[in-house]
Amino acid sequence: MNLFRSEEHVKNWSSYNAISEEAIMPLANWALAFSGSMVRGRLGPDILSRRSEYLSELLSALRKLGKEGSFWQPG
Repeated sequence: MNLFRSEEHVKNWSSYNAISEEAIMPLANWALAFSGSMVRGRLGPDILSRRSEYLSELLSALRKLGKEGSFWQPG
């Protein structure tokens, strides 16, 4: 993850790829998206068995942030 001062700085970055434009968001939004059970439980013995639950929670948090495009859909 690279941190930039603004969206303009991201787009001027030499390695910028327009495909990832939907992933540009403030750090506070990234913190909100990744503050769920997936991160808190990443060292738990049941992380693999709960991965679909964790992914669902992450996608729900991203939807609340208006991030619903194909960039965020599991491949």
